[in-house]
Amino acid sequence: MIYVSCKKTTIDNDGPGEVFGKWKLTETMFDPGDGSGKYKKVTGDAKYLTLEKSADKAGKFSGNAVPDIYAFRILDSVKMEVFSNTYKMPLTYYYKVSAKSLLLNPPCIEGCGYRFVRE
Repeated sequence: MIYVSCKKTTIDNDGPGEVFGKWKLTETMFDPGDGSGKYKKVTGDAKYLTLEKSADKAGKFSGNAVPDIYAFRILDSVKMEVFSNTYKMPLTYYYKVSAKSLLLNPPCIEGCGYRFVRE
């Protein structure tokens, strides 16, 4: 008789998702330039970001989590073009989305990013 054992593996990914919807800001990271930057929990009043679909692969930002940005266009599965009140030219943000979480990485000289959970 042969006994075969299988170990159940867990996957950290909570499934596919799309960027559109309401997101609550949970953590931010801003590296001072020496590689020591780490994500820190957001404290105080809750901050939200809503990504609304307005056209094919395009949309509108609203909310108080990242107030300077107002629109975006999905470029591919990891990059989006973001339009801001501060810059005349659009910026390229990297993103990672799942069913329950969103990570946004703006173009920073040092590392920076925003982590959100779906509301």
